[in-house]
Amino acid sequence: MLQRCLDCGRHRFPAARYCTQCRGERSEWVATSGAGVVESYCTFHRAYWPAFAHEIPYDVVQVRLDEGVRLFSNLVSGKVRSGMRVRAKFDPVTPAVTLVKFAPE
Repeated sequence: MLQRCLDCGRHRFPAARYCTQCRGERSEWVATSGAGVVESYCTFHRAYWPAFAHEIPYDVVQVRLDEGVRLFSNLVSGKVRSGMRVRAKFDPVTPAVTLVKFAPE
């Protein structure tokens, strides 16, 4: 789900009271496609945080969703490359926490 401005139609992330495009205050929450394109990435070969040690190497990607917003996350399968199409996948880490990650389409 993303916030969408009811005045100009632009999606925004993170959620905010005012639209950064038109300064409108009216918004709604809408479901998104979850699809996008990898704009940039970095492959980590060292565990900077112990919780990620079992995932080495892992890819951190910057994804521009089809709705126009950018997200940083992980690529969960496949070989990463700039320009590749990806789709959101949900990783239920705990009963209270679910992370959005991406996989190739």
